[in-house]
Amino acid sequence: MKWIRTGRQLGQAVKNVQRLRQIIAVFARHGFGDLVDRMDLGKFLPGRLGALAEAQSEKTTPERLRLAFEELGPTFVKFGQLLSTRSDLLPEAFIDEFTRLQDHVQPLPFEVVKKVVEGELNQKIETAFSEFSPTPLAAASIGQVHEARLLSGEKVVVKVQRPEIEKMIETDVSLLVFLSGLLEKYVPETRMIGPTTIVEEFFKTLAYELDFVVEANNIKKIAENTQGIPEVVLPKVYKALSTHKILTLEKFEGIRVNDLKSLDQAGIDRKKIVDLGARTFFKWVMIDGLFHGDLHGGNLFILPGNRLGIIDFGIVGRLSQRSRDQLANMVMALLTEDYENLCYEYAELGAAEASIDFEGFQREVRNALSPYMGLSLSEMNIGRILIESTKIAARFNIKVPGDWMIVFKAILTIEGMGRVLDPEFDLLTIGQDLVKDLAKNQYSVQRISKDLVWLLRDVSSLMKILPRQIRLMFRKFNSNNFAFEIKIPEIQLIRTQLDLNGKRLALGVMAAGLFVAASISQLAPAGSLLIGYPLFSVVYNIAGFALSLAVLISFLRK
Repeated sequence: MKWIRTGRQLGQAVKNVQRLRQIIAVFARHGFGDLVDRMDLGKFLPGRLGALAEAQSEKTTPERLRLAFEELGPTFVKFGQLLSTRSDLLPEAFIDEFTRLQDHVQPLPFEVVKKVVEGELNQKIETAFSEFSPTPLAAASIGQVHEARLLSGEKVVVKVQRPEIEKMIETDVSLLVFLSGLLEKYVPETRMIGPTTIVEEFFKTLAYELDFVVEANNIKKIAENTQGIPEVVLPKVYKALSTHKILTLEKFEGIRVNDLKSLDQAGIDRKKIVDLGARTFFKWVMIDGLFHGDLHGGNLFILPGNRLGIIDFGIVGRLSQRSRDQLANMVMALLTEDYENLCYEYAELGAAEASIDFEGFQREVRNALSPYMGLSLSEMNIGRILIESTKIAARFNIKVPGDWMIVFKAILTIEGMGRVLDPEFDLLTIGQDLVKDLAKNQYSVQRISKDLVWLLRDVSSLMKILPRQIRLMFRKFNSNNFAFEIKIPEIQLIRTQLDLNGKRLALGVMAAGLFVAASISQLAPAGSLLIGYPLFSVVYNIAGFALSLAVLISFLRK
């Protein structure tokens, strides 16, 4: 069995090399040959880089990178979509291009879809559904969606994951990790972006998206949090017909929010819908800490009864209670134009080091946001302001966590979509009452009581172990006659370095002594000669040279 396992590993390694060659060739063909060369990856290409490059002079660098990602398939498309949320790290031109990334995939044949569904449900597709459309409603890189009907007559949509997609993505992510390491090593200007950290964040995000059970749980949890808003509807999850690779959901029959013509023909009150969506989003973010991370027009429907239906919960964001408090403080700082407190919140959020130029950070933020000072709330774009502030924070080595960027991008998307539906839409005005209530809640009796309970619990735990620790400490003092022992890990390193330097100094002195002895031997009465010089002079010179060489080699190795 061992040789079979080894053979499989070897086969996988060969496949990885083949995929790596394909990735490198695509990047080279799209005009990134110089980057491939700098990363010392040219050896993986079948020919010279120049022979692979196409005429790309008319395309911009961001456009060429987007085209390369699209050609390389699902993993790179998803990676680019993640990068489109990191406007704190990448220039706007790259963000705009990555936002346009699309999956160019052929739909799976129905025979393949049927095999996946039956394999996951352990039953024939005819026994699980009364109808199952062979033509997909949509096809994407991870999977595709089919319309179906349950035996009970309810219309549903079935999301089916592509077979082998998980293995392919696993291979690509491992290669992305490898390439990001090379990028940081050989292209120093990319280190400030942190390619390896971004890839690790991407891996975690994609792992959740590949597991449809996680998406089902997200829908269930967010639906529970939204029960107090009856006008907002989430699709029902049919757990008996859902697994890690297929997801069966209630089918919404309605008008997409971005279909303005149909909304007007149906007499939909756009202003009311926008207000409802914004208030729901603020509740998810500020109160629940679990929110939809991709609220664009294609994921929102107007259902009968002027209800708002929301689908596609593959991407969600999560904020802890502390993070929610920080976000409330940041919004309050914007409302009161208190940019100093805004900077303090960013510094705490990004775990800023004490060495950062905080005064410079405040000055940059103040200069960047000063054009917004004095504007009415309806004239401000809170999403844009937060993203601009985050870009400045990144320049001062204050790195904002990925979930926060999902929040900021979602706010920016909602503001843009809201003003298309209602030109007078003002997200900050809608959210300010909720934010003020949350700020008050931080100091409410209930909140203080809750925090006090946790504090008392920690103090109680400390008091239980403190007497024992004090007793052990005094026992140790008594055993050492009250002598304190101070251990400094660096002491041993310093001692080793001093010993080494002492040996080098001794060798240097000996070498100098030998060279002096050689010079004196030149003045001695003629005796035995070697290559025309006194024998002892030659011997002393050779020995002195050997010792000098030993000292030099020691320095170079260190």
